[in-house]
Amino acid sequence: MEILLLFNPKANGGRSKNTLQRTKSFLDWHQINYQILETPENRDAAAPDWHTFDRAAIIGGDGTLHRVLNYWGVPQLPLCLISAGSGNDFSRLSHGSASLEKQLHHLLKGQIFTCDLGTCNDVWFATGVGIGFDGEIARILQANSRFKGHLAYYLVVVMQIFRYREKYIDVEVDGEQRSGASLLLTIGNGAEFGGGFRVTPRASFEDGIFQCCWIHEIGLLQRLFHLSKVEKGTHENLPFVSMFDGRSVMVRSNEELTCHMDGEVYQWKEFRVTMHAGAIQLIGR
Repeated sequence: MEILLLFNPKANGGRSKNTLQRTKSFLDWHQINYQILETPENRDAAAPDWHTFDRAAIIGGDGTLHRVLNYWGVPQLPLCLISAGSGNDFSRLSHGSASLEKQLHHLLKGQIFTCDLGTCNDVWFATGVGIGFDGEIARILQANSRFKGHLAYYLVVVMQIFRYREKYIDVEVDGEQRSGASLLLTIGNGAEFGGGFRVTPRASFEDGIFQCCWIHEIGLLQRLFHLSKVEKGTHENLPFVSMFDGRSVMVRSNEELTCHMDGEVYQWKEFRVTMHAGAIQLIGR
């Protein structure tokens, strides 16, 4: 077996290096051949020859996967996501709460299964797209690299509860039109964002469809009171929340809005989101 280790040395403030060392020790113990390649910083880096390997592992977080998808394309071999970033939402979807040792055993002998991906304006994403409130949270976190993990996400959420103002948007879902004020619109391929917030709790990366969460205009006290429900995924029946499914979503605004995909930040006036069912092979369970 020949394994490619795709390693992000900057993930989680550089603490991913320890995960790489433990991965190398594990593979050496099991006498597995491997090569190490640092993940790309831009599109100029040449993609690996996927066909020379039996499987690959990404040692990083959601942002690392996002860069691999968009700089090198979707890997053409089974991929194991080793949790080593500040945000590991997609890794949890394939491994659950498994320890690093269990994830490494998955790399060698885990189940291979197909998983959905999405694109927004031709940018690949794994976890989902968050437009508005949660996009602004991601922008703040990205601009302040000292903010890491679930606690940092939670603190920035609380700060933005007091600051962010709703935006008017037009939304088209599989041809059906709707409009209104929006605190946030999240188009989820997976259930969790921000290190554990279950914004789209019924989203599955294996069903070929997005679950969408649209939180409309909401007062300050309601924002504070219901925050924990969004974290736990018990917000679906609140009167100011619309939940719907779709394979194709178009969002338009008269002003530029901030969005995140896998924690990476973008700003557009139009967002064309498309489902790509079974686009990638993952290793896990």
